[in-house]
Amino acid sequence: MNKTWHYYLVAIIGSTLLMVGSPLTGAQEATGGYVSREEYEELKAELLAMKKEIASLKKEKRAVSSQESAQEQAAADLSKDVVSPTVEPEEPALPTTKFHIAGFGTGLFEARNGRVSNFSATFNPIFLWELSPKLLFESRLEIEPSGSGTNLELEYAQLTYLLNDYITLGAGEFLTPSNVFVERFEALWINKLPDRPLAVYDGILPERSFGLEVRGGFPIGPTRANYALYVSNGPSLNAFDSSTAGTLEFNNFSDNNDDKAVGGRVGFLPIPGVEVGYGFETAKPGTQGSSFANVRSLLQSVDLNVTRDSDLLKGRIDLHAQYAWSDVDRAVYDPEGTLGFGPFPVAGKRDGGYAQIAYRPTKVDVDFVRNLEPVFRWDHLSRAPSGLGAPEEDRWTLGLNYWLGPATALKAAYEWDNPNGEPNKNALLFEVVAGF
Repeated sequence: MNKTWHYYLVAIIGSTLLMVGSPLTGAQEATGGYVSREEYEELKAELLAMKKEIASLKKEKRAVSSQESAQEQAAADLSKDVVSPTVEPEEPALPTTKFHIAGFGTGLFEARNGRVSNFSATFNPIFLWELSPKLLFESRLEIEPSGSGTNLELEYAQLTYLLNDYITLGAGEFLTPSNVFVERFEALWINKLPDRPLAVYDGILPERSFGLEVRGGFPIGPTRANYALYVSNGPSLNAFDSSTAGTLEFNNFSDNNDDKAVGGRVGFLPIPGVEVGYGFETAKPGTQGSSFANVRSLLQSVDLNVTRDSDLLKGRIDLHAQYAWSDVDRAVYDPEGTLGFGPFPVAGKRDGGYAQIAYRPTKVDVDFVRNLEPVFRWDHLSRAPSGLGAPEEDRWTLGLNYWLGPATALKAAYEWDNPNGEPNKNALLFEVVAGF
């Protein structure tokens, strides 16, 4: 642009000189003036050359302007194509979900009196799926080698809806709330010993249930309470064997009558780290249409759970205890004597429980000592008053754990097991467990 104005300026000055020079030339020729004809013709030629160059520059400028206008128009057209004057409505965004896999794996060596010593292992993946902030799904599998193959069991699978801060709804197969050990401490990286206590796994309390549950918690002044209520398939009544008549079977994948089990648990926390609880379940376990259809069972349990840090003991104390009772209405088994042991009237009553204490010196400065955890457990299972069911049995177990991480431990235990009227079943147990 500056060059163009330079040429314009030169042309103006040249034209002025030409106009001025013309009369001067005539005067010079007439009077012998100052500019010669040759000089005039040379100046005229330069002026014509400059005019042509200016004309060429004007042509180039018009071409550039036309090109810029075309580019601006193209950009405007492109903008019109990209931004449509009609805005399409946005589709609703799909909900986001979150998925996580947790679980634990174990390896166990067991040498028990009267049995062949054995190594075993299990893998328990836990699948956690958050479909929405209020809708959750949880499931756990147990995978265990068996013989020449592998056993795969579904431990639980439940869909949960968080109704509000105090109420949670659940449906599916769930750990039975009335059996607090199974629901909270069954996982082997939580359980302090390599095996599980008597009574809560021997037909007195259910372990898993199929049905619906509602649970939650709420404050009571400075204290807290929690609750869990459920309706599920009920247990079945053992009625056709003299050694088990009047006892219950809890593998309730399908029910045997229209009467459903109703149960629950209520817990109370008077101070932080201390909880007492009461659980129950009532049902009609007899097969529908049979002579046992009106027999009713009532299961009850009480539990105590304490977890406290102690500056005096420089560590943490874990105390868990649970005792349960099973009461089945009196009935006459094998009334016609066709099974070879009746008629046999009996009321099925059983009871049992455990108490366990563990101490870990978490406030000691030595790492090795801080990772040790001694454990002691007493557990008991009674025979039914009729003499049926499991024999009376008492066990004492002493164990020592070494924690390699928050959920990884090496466990060693020795168990004194003395069933009445039977040889002892003392055992040496070693286990490694890793939670993830």
